[in-house]
Amino acid sequence: MTLARVLALGGLYDLLFGVAIVVFTRPAAELLGIRVPDEPVYLYLNGVFLLILGAVYIAASRDPERYPAVPPIAAVGRLLGCFLFAWVWRGGGPPAFLSLGLGDLALGIVTFAAWRRARLK
Repeated sequence: MTLARVLALGGLYDLLFGVAIVVFTRPAAELLGIRVPDEPVYLYLNGVFLLILGAVYIAASRDPERYPAVPPIAAVGRLLGCFLFAWVWRGGGPPAFLSLGLGDLALGIVTFAAWRRARLK
C-alpha cells in the first residue's frame, strides 16, 4: 500500500471516529461498551481533535513529500494509542479497547512500513 493511501486510510479512520464521538456519542458509547461521562465536554474535545487529525492526514495523503513529518509522527502516535488502549483494557476496561488498540497497532505498523518504503525510493 502506498504512503498516500495509508495516510488517507488513517485520516478516514480518525474522521469517522471523531464524527462518532461528536455526533453519535451515545450510540457509539453503547457499541463500545463504555459510559458517556456526566460532563462530556472533554470527550467532545477529543472528537474535535480527531476531526482535525483526520483532516491533517488526508491533506498529507494528497502530497506526502510536502508533509514529511506527518507519517512518522502518525506511526508513533498510533503505537502510543495502542499502548494506551491495551493498558486500559488490561486494567479492566471494555473489550472494545483491545480491538481499538489492535486497530491502532495495525495502522501504526502499516504507516511506518509505507513511510520507510517511500524514503528508500
